Amino acid sequence: MNRDIDPLIGGLASVTDRQAADLLPEDAAAALADRITATAVPSAAPRKRRSPITFVGVPLAAAGLACAAVTAVVVTHDGGSGGAPAVTPSSPRVQLAAALAFTRKGDYIDVRVRDPLADPKRYKEEFAARGLNVTLSMVPASPSIVGTVVMEEASDNTDERDFRTIISKGECETGGGGDMCPVGVRIRIGYKGAATVVFGREARPGEKYNSSGPVTAPGEVMHGMTYRRHHVGEVLAALRKRHVTVPEYRVMEGNISMVRKPGQIPPNWYVHGASPWAKNQVLLFVGPKPTEEMSSQPPAPAPASPTPTATP
Repeated sequence: MNRDIDPLIGGLASVTDRQAADLLPEDAAAALADRITATAVPSAAPRKRRSPITFVGVPLAAAGLACAAVTAVVVTHDGGSGGAPAVTPSSPRVQLAAALAFTRKGDYIDVRVRDPLADPKRYKEEFAARGLNVTLSMVPASPSIVGTVVMEEASDNTDERDFRTIISKGECETGGGGDMCPVGVRIRIGYKGAATVVFGREARPGEKYNSSGPVTAPGEVMHGMTYRRHHVGEVLAALRKRHVTVPEYRVMEGNISMVRKPGQIPPNWYVHGASPWAKNQVLLFVGPKPTEEMSSQPPAPAPASPTPTATP
């Protein structure tokens, strides 16, 4: 029976590397490479992000048929664009997919991140290959803003028409509840200034977030939770059900935010706010009253080991 099947299997692999490269259009290859090299985010909901120049999301990596097309993605046409090649001895036409995606749009080049785990030198080299002095780096970010621009800065004399962010609607959620998200940068061809761009990437185990979106945004661990003006004990119980912990708290003493550790906050205090901290961890802003009140007099210090009280 195996002898009958083997010829059939052999017939499935009748397309050569060269034919695969010719069959897949360059824009389709770029799109597929984006999906294959993208960082996974824990939620299927749209990407969200927050501002001030703290800006998001790369789709979940494709599987199945996408894996079968990897050869077509990494085989480039002679003279085609791409990053620094990694040529294998057996096939000089095979290269690593570019770390960045460059798309010509009239007098501009749109740039997005393809490989969020690439060596920053590769980003620099790919910009330099196009005559651009741009430094790009990645920082750990909370799930809702992974893949977005979290910071960008250009030379003082740069006209905003020469270097600006690409805004996409619905791919993230900003701190103000909006959904206009910075997903890349647009650079005028011939731009001679210097610029720095920082994208959010998925945090590694144990890493704190350098930038974060709203804690209740789709993809975040408190998505869908109502927590403000609820007792600390009640919120902690809800977080435990989601396997989420609170490594630190913030308490206002007068006009100063003070750090508190677990065990230093009475469970009958109230939660005023929350922020993503690290994977499956959040920071809670708490106080003895339902709402945060600014005062010139600090409140009485919280007991070091409070006696648990029942949550009403």
